Amino acid sequence: MKVIALFLGTFIVYLAYRGYRRNASKPLLYVALGFGLITAGTLLEGIMFVILGSDILEAIATGTVLTAAGFVAIIYSVYAVK
Repeated sequence: MKVIALFLGTFIVYLAYRGYRRNASKPLLYVALGFGLITAGTLLEGIMFVILGSDILEAIATGTVLTAAGFVAIIYSVYAVK
């Protein structure tokens, strides 16, 4: 399931960044950043646990921090950027 989330997240980042480039829309840049962080959190969590052999709690905590930062960037794009 992580692979599906990785591909979908990457596709959303691509679409949002392409929209930013086409329209020079600053909010879309933050949407791309937010989904990029969420996707990176998913990827890093899997890498830490499966490949690096980190403790499951450390891997989950790291993924959660990146996911939360991604949500903050998305919220910022909606409320703060004009």
